[in-house]
Amino acid sequence: MKVLYLDCFSGISGDMFLAALIDLGVPLSVFEEVIAQLDIPVEIKGTAAYKKGIRATRAILTEQTRQPGERSYHQLLEIVTRSSLPPQISTKVEGALLRLAQAEGAAHGVEVEKVHFHELGGLDTLVDLAGAFTGVSYLGIEQVYASPIPLARGTIMTQHGLLPLPTPATLNLLKGAPTYGVSIEGELVTPTGAVLITTLAGSFGPPPAARWEKIGYGAGTKELPHPNVLRLWLGESLDHKKARETPELAFDQDQVLVLETQVDDVNPEFLPYLRMQLEEEGAIDVAFIPTLMKKGRPGIIVTILSPPDRLSSLARILFRESTAIGLRWYQAGRIKLFRTSVEVETPFGSIPVKLGFAVRPDGSREHLNLAPEYEACARRAQETGRSIKEVYRAALKAADNLDLPKE
Repeated sequence: MKVLYLDCFSGISGDMFLAALIDLGVPLSVFEEVIAQLDIPVEIKGTAAYKKGIRATRAILTEQTRQPGERSYHQLLEIVTRSSLPPQISTKVEGALLRLAQAEGAAHGVEVEKVHFHELGGLDTLVDLAGAFTGVSYLGIEQVYASPIPLARGTIMTQHGLLPLPTPATLNLLKGAPTYGVSIEGELVTPTGAVLITTLAGSFGPPPAARWEKIGYGAGTKELPHPNVLRLWLGESLDHKKARETPELAFDQDQVLVLETQVDDVNPEFLPYLRMQLEEEGAIDVAFIPTLMKKGRPGIIVTILSPPDRLSSLARILFRESTAIGLRWYQAGRIKLFRTSVEVETPFGSIPVKLGFAVRPDGSREHLNLAPEYEACARRAQETGRSIKEVYRAALKAADNLDLPKE
């Protein structure tokens, strides 16, 4: 099994990662193809660089036509969605781009829709993300490991003014990852570098047991007291566990907030109203779970799944409509099936059926779940005087006979 180790003794950025991939042997033409698939007017070059006696590669991105000073998250997302990137790459780019926008939005107190990217109008971010995921795929890497991440101090001038290092967005993206401080002033980890390492790396720590075949060095732009390079180790794992027999599937991914509290003195009659109020305010899901609390009193665990920008408004409703006086919240990642809907014809009329699927490496779909729409089945059952079970079974049978799309 091919493994990659990210040796981040001098931090990580998007351009350092691309440069290290080029140094490992990913042809420049691979990244030129990524740019062509994105259909954006930029050019990439790889040049030799020397950092404190270490030969490395630099990746330089330049605009071919003058670009606007900034692009919004949705403008960049539109470029990705209309691109010809393979589905397994575009899915990862969309997920990473959303995480970047959420981290920036949380850092500066704005909604995701108002987040803007600046360098080359944000196009460099797209190339860094799509190029990194494509390069890892090109090398046939099945598992990525990473070292703990060094964090320096100081300040940096940004479009928002003078910010402390690490930048607030970078720290948001590194939540949960192992880091350590170094006595250097300067930006060692960029937001793009942070989102790449936390997306790709399955674990952090020392190098795994492997037979290392090649080392790649990606140079940063700054001159530091030590060699400012990202070092990638490429090798064959010595873990002889049976390799996966099925190709890796791509799933839809996003980030949510989980809000939780426990109450033992709420009137149960109020819970449906609480759920309604939370859902109207944007809650993705609400669950009430019976539990035993202190002194053996029966209580309820209230769990709310929230979009990243609804924390305060949902907390206000929870406090207003229940007896809770506090809550816990944390960020969580979600992996979901991609979803679509089709209409099927049954003896009781047409019924929409939800389809859930993953994307194979070749871009085809693997359908893993389907379910008729409950409301439509209930309506047809009432109209025809038949049981909902009979209508539901008919919809399932019709869906089983569909020639489902492969792409």
